[in-house]
Amino acid sequence: MADSSDDEDLRQAIAMSLAESGGTSSFPADNDNSEDEDTRRAIALSLSQDPASGTAQPPGSQVDSVMGSQAAASKNEASKYAPATGTTNNASAQPRTDKSSTAKPTGLLGLDRKAMEQERLARAGKRKRSVSPEMPSKQIMKSTMSEPAAQASTTNGLQYPRGTVKRTWASKHSRSNDITLGEVLQQSTLNIAVFSAFQFDSTWLHENHLDPYKVKQIWIFSAKGEDVQEKLLREAKETRIPNFKMIFPPLPGQTLNMHGKLMLLFHDDHLRVVVSTANMIKEDWGEVGNVWQAGVMENTVFLIDLPRRSDGKLAEKIGTAFGDELLRYLRAQKVSQNVLDGLLKFDFTATAGFAFVHSLAGTTSGPERSRTGLPSLAKAIRDLKLDDIDRLEIDYATSSLGALKEPFMKQVYLAACGLSPLSDAAKDVDVLERFRVYFPTKETVTNSTGGPDCGGIITLNREFYNASTFPRQCLRDYQSIRPGLLSHNKLLFARGRKKDGTPIAWAYVGSANLSEAAWGMQKVLKSGKEGSSLVRNWECGVVVPVPAENIKAADLPEGVIPPMSVFAGTVDVPFVHPAAEYGGKEPWIFRSY
Repeated sequence: MADSSDDEDLRQAIAMSLAESGGTSSFPADNDNSEDEDTRRAIALSLSQDPASGTAQPPGSQVDSVMGSQAAASKNEASKYAPATGTTNNASAQPRTDKSSTAKPTGLLGLDRKAMEQERLARAGKRKRSVSPEMPSKQIMKSTMSEPAAQASTTNGLQYPRGTVKRTWASKHSRSNDITLGEVLQQSTLNIAVFSAFQFDSTWLHENHLDPYKVKQIWIFSAKGEDVQEKLLREAKETRIPNFKMIFPPLPGQTLNMHGKLMLLFHDDHLRVVVSTANMIKEDWGEVGNVWQAGVMENTVFLIDLPRRSDGKLAEKIGTAFGDELLRYLRAQKVSQNVLDGLLKFDFTATAGFAFVHSLAGTTSGPERSRTGLPSLAKAIRDLKLDDIDRLEIDYATSSLGALKEPFMKQVYLAACGLSPLSDAAKDVDVLERFRVYFPTKETVTNSTGGPDCGGIITLNREFYNASTFPRQCLRDYQSIRPGLLSHNKLLFARGRKKDGTPIAWAYVGSANLSEAAWGMQKVLKSGKEGSSLVRNWECGVVVPVPAENIKAADLPEGVIPPMSVFAGTVDVPFVHPAAEYGGKEPWIFRSY
């Protein structure tokens, strides 16, 4: 029997909000056993309060999120969700006073058309201004961030031709293998940008990082139900955003969210493919609305620059497993053919050393179910020759936990070994002894830069945690190596030995939390046959192997599993390790009822 863990209050709040706008709730009465933190984050952001006054802020004041079907909840729900703002809980910190908090007359997509036109005219005049003390703090922030962003954007060519993984930049933290959104976008040469995320802050994006008059944008995001989609399309049309298109991936039946974080950035001479753990909001990219406050959140980014084909023609096929699965993912999301054709103009050869992993929202059975969710991860491991495992250790950093149970964790372990989720190869393996889950304690969240106000993005229900089936012994405190930052990361680090004794290590970077909603779980019928598999979210990620030469350089004794330090230079581990078990500490609980 499935464990019912639905947030009925959430659905009621959404229904009430849609009723106020003339719509109807399209959320099903599902029985998913894991909740998605971004859903609640959207609610929290819509209910954000001014920390100094305690009064509700207007929609344009903090994060103008495009929430798809996750419409704003009613005021009565405010006490149930902690606002994910950039405020701090430390006694020495100052209250938020930046002038960017002033409400603006914006539409659903957060665009101030008058301000945009003024900025366009200013740009046309090519007038440069120096930063002065009288400038609003938002402009100061934009100016102080412009230098590193400009350096990246003037790099004409392939900056990361072999692919790389970086941490997101964080305000007031020293720079070390990190990257800003400006450096990711390379706006000075950007022509077309395809963005996939659960949340968008368009005011921040367009005022600080992207000129909508110059760059054509295609947004892929969550909107369940024709009524919600029609409302978004109507409001986008009324806002008259230039060079803009929206795509709503199918969310049939009990599916919930388009949760994948993907960018396709088309330049004259290269295509930049970006897969991250971050949404398109400033907090996820380490930014704040002023110059004195430190960042509150960290994420991780994979990016690779692919050259344009030398013959200038469309290839008949991508030619790598990475590219094939990327195309499959985009086709399933109903992305337009001209975007797919655009990918065929670039050379994907350099992606052969990586694997694109996805979850296609929906119910699958038979051969089809072997291509997405956990089977997609298993296929990736086989394609990269990282399978045939004798022993594997898993460290999984997640920002959301549902009713976690051993059977699901075993299926994740098997997939990480390149095996079917129902394989009996690990029947005698104590998976819980080989699986560590990094999730912050209450103490860590309370003492973070953002404090409990930022805890709304990190979710675990006390009912789930108190269940006898919850694997408490697997929990480890997520403490960032950059003190004070909370994590929105979804990272899987795998280390092991193959049956022939070869040591291996690889990491997954993507949008999937450690949940059945993200990965799906294969059911077994009473007859003993495989049942259908339900994946509730669209997700995507990349498997990044540690090069064999790096593992060899570790000079491991025979039979020893590679240590976590082996990931240095490939995917920097963002949290403190090894981390002790919780002991007497409590996890951060999103809600106590």
